[in-house]
Amino acid sequence: FFFFFFFQAEDGIRDVERSRGLGDVYKRQVHGCSMSGIAQFLDKFGLHVLKEWTQKGYEFIQGVDEKLSKAFGVCRSIKTTCVKPSGTVSLLAGATPGLHFPESRYYIRRVRFGRDTPLHEALLKAGYKIEVEEHSSDGQGMVVEIPVTAGSNVRTVKDVSMWEQLALAAFLQENWADNQVSCTVQFDPLTEGHYLIHALNYFQYKLKGISFLPRIQTLAKIYKQVPYEEITEDKYNELIKSLRPITITSKSNAADPRAENFCDGDKCLLNM
Repeated sequence: FFFFFFFQAEDGIRDVERSRGLGDVYKRQVHGCSMSGIAQFLDKFGLHVLKEWTQKGYEFIQGVDEKLSKAFGVCRSIKTTCVKPSGTVSLLAGATPGLHFPESRYYIRRVRFGRDTPLHEALLKAGYKIEVEEHSSDGQGMVVEIPVTAGSNVRTVKDVSMWEQLALAAFLQENWADNQVSCTVQFDPLTEGHYLIHALNYFQYKLKGISFLPRIQTLAKIYKQVPYEEITEDKYNELIKSLRPITITSKSNAADPRAENFCDGDKCLLNM
């Protein structure tokens, strides 16, 4: 369960007196403090605790926003919280993305990279299965298979109905996010597809936007090297037995790990 913060200026309103020397455009700030790993949090703590955390967290963020706005001499932010899709960030933290439930408790995650990167040799030595990418024209694209678990008790998207996914999105829209909650609802086209128009009718008053995706069970059979492939717990345990810690020794192509500070484009990073 983690948060990340970004700062963005939206359209302004012209007010010289209120701009406090910042020009004739008085900016209305928009923040996006998001949360992820929600499915795992629900499994461990339940919905009531999530409601307490979201409400207290929202109040805390309003206090932070008030202090920052006063310090910079700008008006209070018109929006402060959201639920982002959070694909890459969640993967790095080992969390489920945003409010979405995992495809499976145990699965293979396939990641693509170049043959000439330090990762190639390091992953081979660590025991990971690596293949040449199916559609690599020059044979330099590689695919590594990483066994992953989302938790032995967390529910998967197959265990959650279309209605519960919609209800969770509406819950977070009410108790946490003043920006739009990012949610792609997976549904069974045979048993739930004919309910879509009714679901949209009811939830149009509770959500700012929503996406739907029909659940397809056979992607791994149709396509090779799919990003996610469901496996059993026994298969997962078998795969991780042969893995060793990853050690990257080559530094010739390593990027400078120091982060850029101050302003970059329309965003500014502050050390506080």
